[in-house]
Amino acid sequence: MFGMMVFMGLLTLVIVPFMTVIFIVPKLKDKNHRDTYPYYAVLPGCLILALAAYLKEEKVILPSQACGVVQFYKTYSTKNDHFERITILFDGRKYNRHLRFDDNMSRKDKGVYVCFEYLDKFAYPDLAESKILKWVDR
Repeated sequence: MFGMMVFMGLLTLVIVPFMTVIFIVPKLKDKNHRDTYPYYAVLPGCLILALAAYLKEEKVILPSQACGVVQFYKTYSTKNDHFERITILFDGRKYNRHLRFDDNMSRKDKGVYVCFEYLDKFAYPDLAESKILKWVDR
């Protein structure tokens, strides 16, 4: 969305004044209007860019805390790397959640009740996936 607005703003910033100089300015009779009208044609592009900058505010992502029972670990391979996910049955839920798991964190045994801090992709849709940050004592 941000990229599209910047593109439209830059396009408007260039094309609208150009089209104004070619099609509108020659038809104006007053010299003052002929001199200032192209500068006014820059305003829509500037407004679009200002709106894009306003909407681009960085959102603070706060970690969530939850508890649940460890179901299993699974390793995934990509073209150049591999990573691991942990599957946890959260408290009060009937389905498992798959969370990214770093290699440097200690592993918990299957069936163990754990509490943890994590980044939730459902709370923050901009995140690619949920990720466990650290284990928390109950």
